[in-house]
Amino acid sequence: MKAWFAFISLAVMSLAAQAQGFPGGKPVAIVVPFAAGGPVDRLARDLAEALRKPLGGATVVIENVAGAGGTIAANKVAKGSPDGYSVLLHHVGMATSPALYRKLTTPAC
Repeated sequence: MKAWFAFISLAVMSLAAQAQGFPGGKPVAIVVPFAAGGPVDRLARDLAEALRKPLGGATVVIENVAGAGGTIAANKVAKGSPDGYSVLLHHVGMATSPALYRKLTTPAC
């Protein structure tokens, strides 16, 4: 009987200790490697609106990080925490970056 009670107690405590579901109150950032007002920025803003409802009303922010053909923003997201709160929205132009730049890393963002 004591073992059963201990098992039930642990199960209830583990449910209470579970982390909040994604996004858990933390804002989700869509990183756009171009200045505000362009077509990729517009797409990101439409995507942010579409994501708010499925994410439970979470805050979705657009972060414009322009420069170096998008490699600064790509590097920022790549070096960021792999927690799923930063998403890079680029276009097909990023496929040309290896041909245009000798070194694809940039200084710390």
